[in-house]
Amino acid sequence: MRLYVVRHSEPVPPETVEDDANVSGFDPPLTDLGREMVQALGAWMLDKDEVPNSILASPKLRTQETAEILRECFGLPQIETKQSLGPSMGITKMVQKVAQDASRTRVMLVSHHETIAHGLRVLNLDPNPHADMYAEAEMRIYKVSRKDGSWKEHRRVRPGELGYRDQY
Repeated sequence: MRLYVVRHSEPVPPETVEDDANVSGFDPPLTDLGREMVQALGAWMLDKDEVPNSILASPKLRTQETAEILRECFGLPQIETKQSLGPSMGITKMVQKVAQDASRTRVMLVSHHETIAHGLRVLNLDPNPHADMYAEAEMRIYKVSRKDGSWKEHRRVRPGELGYRDQY
């Protein structure tokens, strides 16, 4: 199975977001630049024929906005919102579950750095697993074993490769 793991794009700094009924300082929206970076990533994926057939995303606003831009880019019907992809949650069980579903051949997870890093450390069967830190709007493509959920990194695409700054 091919797994596309994307960290949400650049959010508005929390201290600049006014608290209201829809947006809080703890869940800021993307900046205009953040939206532009995701659109560039989507264009790159289309150009390289690296298009997922489903997108699963954290419920946080910045991940939902990132996922929605990509969904529109690929013409997919919907995003699956998963509470288990939220910040400070691991993606381990989600990847294992998705890997068991043979109908899911190309799956995208849009989440947060902490969720991604912890989940991949646990999933990898290597005794010293390590996933480098993800930049905002970075995507990595993994090949995931359906048998045991282990993974191998195939490719990474940083914003710097698309003409933007890598921000960690």
